[in-house]
Amino acid sequence: MIDKSIFTPPNSQESEMMVLGSMLTNSHSMSIASNLLTINDFYHTQHQHIFSTLNDAHKNDKPSDVHLVCEELKQQGKLQSVGGAAYVTSLAQFAGTSAFIEEYIDILKKHANKRRLLALSLDLQKRSLSDEEPEKIVISIQEDLKFIEKNKGTKDRFPIKFLNELDKDYLLAEPPKKQMLLEYMDETGKPIGFLPKGIVSMLVGAGGLGKSHLIAQLASAVASGTPWLNIFTPTEHCGNKKKGAVFLGLGENSYEDIRRLLYKASKKLREHQPDIAKEDPIAEAMKRIAPFSFCGQQAAFIEDKKPSVYFRELKMRLIEMAPKDGWALILLDPVSRLMGSDAETDNAAATQFIALLEELTIDLPGNPTVLFAHHTNKASISIGANSNQTAARGSSALTDGVRLQLNYAKESSADKPSDIAILTVTKSNFTKITEGIKTQKDIDGFIENASLTGKNLSNRVRF
Repeated sequence: MIDKSIFTPPNSQESEMMVLGSMLTNSHSMSIASNLLTINDFYHTQHQHIFSTLNDAHKNDKPSDVHLVCEELKQQGKLQSVGGAAYVTSLAQFAGTSAFIEEYIDILKKHANKRRLLALSLDLQKRSLSDEEPEKIVISIQEDLKFIEKNKGTKDRFPIKFLNELDKDYLLAEPPKKQMLLEYMDETGKPIGFLPKGIVSMLVGAGGLGKSHLIAQLASAVASGTPWLNIFTPTEHCGNKKKGAVFLGLGENSYEDIRRLLYKASKKLREHQPDIAKEDPIAEAMKRIAPFSFCGQQAAFIEDKKPSVYFRELKMRLIEMAPKDGWALILLDPVSRLMGSDAETDNAAATQFIALLEELTIDLPGNPTVLFAHHTNKASISIGANSNQTAARGSSALTDGVRLQLNYAKESSADKPSDIAILTVTKSNFTKITEGIKTQKDIDGFIENASLTGKNLSNRVRF
């Protein structure tokens, strides 16, 4: 907090009165101010109380004339503290200036941001003299500065650009195709995209089915430039020689567990190890996979409805560690360890979480694809391989937000339990919906394409 006895922080009482008066008498001004301002954008306490009352009325679709606002303030026991009904009534005299509501909002924002910077500088001095670790202070300060940067006025808040401003010939020239990390060949030998580059995607499956094995094998395939499930081959968009850098973040596995998991995932690489004079795919893959354990850590990406310090620090490390070609793929399993306490059940929190993952695809070098694993809800477990977009546990905003959803489920069998699991595309914004892929674990726990098991290698995609 700023000590007001030392100096008067930046503020404009007249602009605050202009905004409140416009809100009291003009529904359009009410909507603009309610959407752009927060209570902390006002400096004077009585104006904070009045704005809060007006804002609540707007969000609840209630009328907000002078009389009703005074009644609400009276019920809250705040009418006299704001100056009484006479002061609220006097604010309505500023209605004639409502056409300039945006100008006054910008003034409020400017002063509010300066107050935040002052408070931040005082807090920084206090924390710098404490025993707190400097790195933690830096991460926290960066988060506060980012909030101030985003708290813009009406002139800068909506950088709206139309397509015809960016490309006047957008209907004449063929647009670039969506880049793919993985593709497969159709019956005619034509490559078909499967996993797009730079999107947020989700793998949904029941616990214990093998999602982590499937993801580890995907990491091994992309890092080594070899096929995943003998069908989906990495493309040049993964990186040099169709080999990409992969971050593999696991929340339920220690580093020893991850080592065992990746050893199983690299089984086929060891089977097809070339002569010593040739390139070593195992060594190459190890250079491109960055395994990380969230196990035992408080790793939520969202805290108190804003990006956590943990998320910001992880993002910074990923930027620092990025190889020359950038990241191709970010794998996270299970996502429940990272979403925070509300995101699995609250759509707004889940949407915010998806936005943070989208931030990774945009800001990280290489514009990687993010694929996270999530648990199936109980209803979909009984449906089995025929489960659809509703299979994911918790908030529907997760499915709504991702651009690709893969379901992994046991094959339904009326006769006996099946050891076949089917990988199905249930949502895809950029690629066609493919047929389900039957998979099966071998004796070593390696997941194979069941439709190819036992067939001659000539029928498979070769390594």
